[in-house]
Amino acid sequence: MWTRRRVCLILSNLSLCLSGLHLYAQTTVVPAHVFPLGAWDQRGQFIEEIKSDQIRIKGLAATIRRVELDNAARHIILLLDTSGSMGKYQTASWSNAAQTAVQFVLERQENDLIELDTFSDDHEVVVPFTVDSKSVIRQIEAITNSGRGRTMLGRALTDILTSKANGLRFGDAIILVSDGEYSEADETDLAKLRNKFIRMGVRVCLLRVPPISVFRGVRDASEFITGTGGIELRMSPGAVHAPEQAPRHVDPHIIGHSVRAAYGFVKTFYRVELDVSGPIRRPRKFSLEVLDQQGRNLERVELNYSRYLLPPLAQP
Repeated sequence: MWTRRRVCLILSNLSLCLSGLHLYAQTTVVPAHVFPLGAWDQRGQFIEEIKSDQIRIKGLAATIRRVELDNAARHIILLLDTSGSMGKYQTASWSNAAQTAVQFVLERQENDLIELDTFSDDHEVVVPFTVDSKSVIRQIEAITNSGRGRTMLGRALTDILTSKANGLRFGDAIILVSDGEYSEADETDLAKLRNKFIRMGVRVCLLRVPPISVFRGVRDASEFITGTGGIELRMSPGAVHAPEQAPRHVDPHIIGHSVRAAYGFVKTFYRVELDVSGPIRRPRKFSLEVLDQQGRNLERVELNYSRYLLPPLAQP
């Protein structure tokens, strides 16, 4: 009897431990002082073998505890803007967006999961996370309701973070194919939304395609995206048209180059951990510099990282 009770007690404790491990594995909020860092040279090549003593922090009393290269498999959400500014089905504007989305799917490696979402007034999951590129491409090519509604970007991103709270992990990414502008009718608090992205370590890459025309009542999303540690990749200025001109197709080579850069951003970054002197009670803005082996500032380097360090979440 005693042996049977002891076995039951051990199994009960083991069950509790496994439950705790499961909850830990599902945690999506990373410590406040850990963030992704991307570093790219002027040729668009990722800069490898950056050490902790090569990173200088400005605007914050902190030191680098650890720098680790991260190129693990990702969960990627391909978020396709189908609002009025993207143009109706069969227009050059929509063709640019659809071809950019298709090329990104083709660039993806098989160990990464990809999901296809669309948004205008509302956000919709079209294809849940999958490794089946063909099914995602079929659904992109089947979209015929583009060019309608407002660009409610903040609402869509909020919905994604809420619905994917246990699905997106540190380092995962949202690939936004859009003209990079959102409606003034979208009243989302972007500062709060930015902080949610930073806490989760989820990054946004904007593949910015030319809009069908110039619109009023819109705002630019660039500052929000870079503030979260994201990146913006613009199509060639030669593809941008004047308001009175018909939209033009973007050169496929330009699309291919932008898509490869976007996927490089998704796949590889440094996981940076900081030791901060003193408590962080409010969001603190800071900047980084990368030095060469002689301690000189590396020039013509693009760094992608969240621009704010956040206070720890209050304990319940």
